[in-house]
Amino acid sequence: MVRSFLSKKHRLMALPILILILVGLASCSSEKIVFIYPDEALDFRLRNLKMPAVYIDTVTDMRPPEQREGEGHFFTVTYPKDKAWEVPATQVYAEALAQDLAQTHLVELVALHAQADYVLSVDLFSMACRLERSPAAALVTAAIGGAVGMAMGEDSSQRLKYGVALGAITMLAIPVPTNNHAEADVRLTLKDRTGNVVWQKSCLGEVDDKKYMSNTARQDQQLVDELLTKAVKRANACLLGQLRQYLLDEGQPAPAEG
Repeated sequence: MVRSFLSKKHRLMALPILILILVGLASCSSEKIVFIYPDEALDFRLRNLKMPAVYIDTVTDMRPPEQREGEGHFFTVTYPKDKAWEVPATQVYAEALAQDLAQTHLVELVALHAQADYVLSVDLFSMACRLERSPAAALVTAAIGGAVGMAMGEDSSQRLKYGVALGAITMLAIPVPTNNHAEADVRLTLKDRTGNVVWQKSCLGEVDDKKYMSNTARQDQQLVDELLTKAVKRANACLLGQLRQYLLDEGQPAPAEG
């Protein structure tokens, strides 16, 4: 009997400890977020026209505070916050833009302002992910665990303790549907050698997805890889397509070979 009492007591003690472990794992900070940007396959080169030399100037960070500082911890989460990025968000976007410009062969990127036919500057209005969980889903999973816990107890007091503990554990551990949204909102401004604005456009790239995740899960790197990179790619495709049309309209014939 003593042995049985101890085993029951130990099980009761183990349940809240398990809850603390799950919460601790959820709150542990992961490694810094890196932006693994996919290659661009489109060819935007200006046929029979001189390839313009472009210098990428400043990227001005105009993102709202909730993106810079992060927001939420459970039901609605905005991420990655500035401290979570391996490099600043402005650098993340500048490198993605430079990659797309180079791989589409739309322009020749130059290292010095004096070498450029045009100067390209960026206003970064938004670049973030948002995760939303339903409180109702959390209640359902808690109810399942609570029912199992109640069935385990041998008296009313024990059933209540087991029910509360297992309800909390299942609420944190069982995967539930989540809505995931990523967006990149960017404005590009093109200036000529004299500093006059000759072209300016804004584009919004968005990606939505649904995933089953536990209420303790924070898969920020995975979701940035799957969603935010695509949102930036869509924004850039929109912008570079319009920039290409401007350069076609204003382009100079390519010099004759030889």
